[in-house]
Amino acid sequence: NVRLDGHGAGWLIDLDRGTPVPTCPGWTASHLLWHVTATQLFWGSVIAAASTTEEQVQAIESHLPVQPTARAEILLRRERATEDLLAALLTGPLDAPSWTWFGPDQSVGFSQRMQTHETTIHRGDAELTAGLPVSSIQPDVAAAGIDHVIDVMWNWIPDEADRTPLGIVGLRPRDAAPRLVELVRWTGRRWGRVFADQIGAVRAPADAQPTAVVEGSAHELDLLVWSRPAHVAK
Repeated sequence: NVRLDGHGAGWLIDLDRGTPVPTCPGWTASHLLWHVTATQLFWGSVIAAASTTEEQVQAIESHLPVQPTARAEILLRRERATEDLLAALLTGPLDAPSWTWFGPDQSVGFSQRMQTHETTIHRGDAELTAGLPVSSIQPDVAAAGIDHVIDVMWNWIPDEADRTPLGIVGLRPRDAAPRLVELVRWTGRRWGRVFADQIGAVRAPADAQPTAVVEGSAHELDLLVWSRPAHVAK
């Protein structure tokens, strides 16, 4: 339901490539444009090659192109990367095996969802970089984006991690079902590294009483959970 290229990247064409991205500290318009390009190129290659192992993915990474210096070349590569990713996603079933960085879901479908939401958010980043308002996110896409953050981006806490509960928050989009999450501070090991004093979240029981509630449209709450500016009702 969302074009993976969006229209946000197009606004970067006429911007000075050094324009800061207000929602990605340290990034410029050039960084954002190449990030979207390289990300779609990588996942399109992973899916097209039916990669399922770390070794296969490392081989793909080792052959990724470096960022061109000419903007026209970057824009051409971005367009082709999007086309190749869409073609790869449409080639086979979404439940086909495919390597992802998220252990519980090693399927093409995970990459489809991740790229839909990541590109949607980066479209907003591009619009803000150009000084434009963020385009509306469809309610069903925004609701799915909230779920993706809760179940994937926040909930990668190792099973053996030390956890300290911080409280329960209710997310109540006006145009979608409410969600309840329990915020957790944790320390543990993941991918061979020690992560200390991290903030994560897990789904809370349906009958749990929230200590705080955030209300707004699904669009606003989707931006909020992805750490983007959003006006929400108190």
